[in-house]
Amino acid sequence: MKKLFLVIFLFFILLVLVNACSKQQQTTQEQQILQKPIQTISSEDVSTLTPEQIVILYFQAWNDEQYDVMYSLISDGFKQIEPTAKTFDDFKANMEKFYDTALEVRIVEAKESYRTEKEAGIDYKIEITRKDGTKREFSSVYTLKKRANGWKLIHPYGENIDTT
Repeated sequence: MKKLFLVIFLFFILLVLVNACSKQQQTTQEQQILQKPIQTISSEDVSTLTPEQIVILYFQAWNDEQYDVMYSLISDGFKQIEPTAKTFDDFKANMEKFYDTALEVRIVEAKESYRTEKEAGIDYKIEITRKDGTKREFSSVYTLKKRANGWKLIHPYGENIDTT
């Protein structure tokens, strides 16, 4: 009788473990389906990039501290009205302040919400990892305008918006 009880008990434990592993695998598969991977974008010729690719490249460059790439993705109108972007050196100094408290910027999502011939909106979500190890998600919408040299961010940060 004790042996039968022990066999039933072990069988029940095995059944619970198999079920738990199956649910864990299913959850992992569901997460992989829901999370569209963000592809790395090259900064070699930004004039050919889509608005979504511009936003992805902006955050990649920010994470990699490639401020020249970031600066090239911002509209000239924004550079004229934003004091921290008037020159590349001003922009770089402003962006470097971020790394006083943070370690990483990771793109979670970037997707086009609308596009006309001259303007596009990109919904994005990023995750910022701070030096203390905490993580914070931030999401918003970037507006881009089509210029002669490609799509440009007209309001990458701050209060000023390039309306030209």
